[in-house]
Amino acid sequence: MKRILITTALFAAIGAMTETSAQNIALMGNSNSNNDDNDKDWHVRPHRGKKNNLPFQTVTTYDAASTVLTVKFPSNSQGGTVEVYRNGAKVAGVTANSGTTFSCKLREYGTGNYNVVVYSGNTVIDSKNYTVK
Repeated sequence: MKRILITTALFAAIGAMTETSAQNIALMGNSNSNNDDNDKDWHVRPHRGKKNNLPFQTVTTYDAASTVLTVKFPSNSQGGTVEVYRNGAKVAGVTANSGTTFSCKLREYGTGNYNVVVYSGNTVIDSKNYTVK
């Protein structure tokens, strides 16, 4: 009976070691580096399917004297959407391509508190508040 238990335990341990060894080999990839010092990152595998979405900055300027709002989308962006709200109500909005500029005179929409929100897809890139008197 002891022999059967020892044999079963031995096979279970060998099976666990074999599975762990297979997982380690799968994590290492197909590396034949022999652990050279020149190839220290042999165990790091790149993430597949991950998009490299680098955040970009729009250039938003506002001239209080003329109440002109200008939003410039850089040429390395995907473009985006600009929405202008006055006292909570949407007064202007535009979707622009990369490398374009949106400009409007806020005083034409009346006096009050303005919120300007810039989106790229579903991500808010910039949000600013202005008061026009």
